Amino acid sequence: MADADHELMQRFQEGDDSAFEVLVHKYQGLVLALVRRYLGSRYAGVDDVGQQVFVRIYRARHTYEPRALVKTWIYSITVNACLNEIRTLKSAKHRRVGSFTAVFGDGDDDGRGPGVPDPHGEAPEAHLEEGEVAARVRGAVDRLPEQQRLALVLSRFHHCSYEEVAASMQTSVPAVKSLLTRARDNLRKMLSDLVEAGVPTGTTEPEET
Repeated sequence: MADADHELMQRFQEGDDSAFEVLVHKYQGLVLALVRRYLGSRYAGVDDVGQQVFVRIYRARHTYEPRALVKTWIYSITVNACLNEIRTLKSAKHRRVGSFTAVFGDGDDDGRGPGVPDPHGEAPEAHLEEGEVAARVRGAVDRLPEQQRLALVLSRFHHCSYEEVAASMQTSVPAVKSLLTRARDNLRKMLSDLVEAGVPTGTTEPEET
């Protein structure tokens, strides 16, 4: 598949900084969206990580090879920056840094995390409002392992193909499919009461065509 950005990358590699400025303008929205969706829109360092991504792109320009899509190459650098940030901040205090606040909205909850339904109360669909379902889903996705969460972000919310997700995460297509399958299975378990009640959670992955 021809990549319209190959010429930009070639000019950039040859020292044309104006080509880099065009790339920044074109991709800064996508990069920041991925960072926000992975780290959470409330995380104070989102913009800093986004800037780090473009610093890395500038420094790594000569590592780009034309056989890769420019978008995929940029995503791979973004993915690594996000994972590095998570590893740096991972502690009891920061375990929720991988929130999906940006994906499911910024509605506040009471800070207790996903609720546990009262087994003697009403059925979930009778008392869970849309915002409460979103909070439950956010909490469940937050608890997914890093690689599963990231594969889900790229596939579902950035509409990347299996091949693009694999390239971005520097893994194989079968590994991506396995990550997505495990992510869906884990979400179904964590949200089993909602799934059984038929409450839409918005976490299902489109079937492969």
